[in-house]
Amino acid sequence: MEIIKKIQAFISYWYLRYLLVTEMYMVEPWEKAVIHVLFATVFGLFWYFNYSFVMHTIAQLRSTQSVFVQRVL
Repeated sequence: MEIIKKIQAFISYWYLRYLLVTEMYMVEPWEKAVIHVLFATVFGLFWYFNYSFVMHTIAQLRSTQSVFVQRVL
C-alpha cells in the first residue's frame, strides 16, 4: 500500500510541474481539457510519422546498404 502512495505522489508531483511549466494551472478546466487533447493529438501524429516514415526509411537504407556492401565484396 505504501508503494501505491509513493507512485501517486510521484505522478502528482510531475503533473504539477507539467501544469506549472505549461502555465495551465491558471486556465479553466474545459480549456485545460482542450489543450490536453491537442497535446495528445500532436504527440500521436509525431509518433505515427516517426513510426511509419522514419522506420520505413531506415529499413530501406539498411537493405540498400547491404546490397552495396555485397557488390563491393
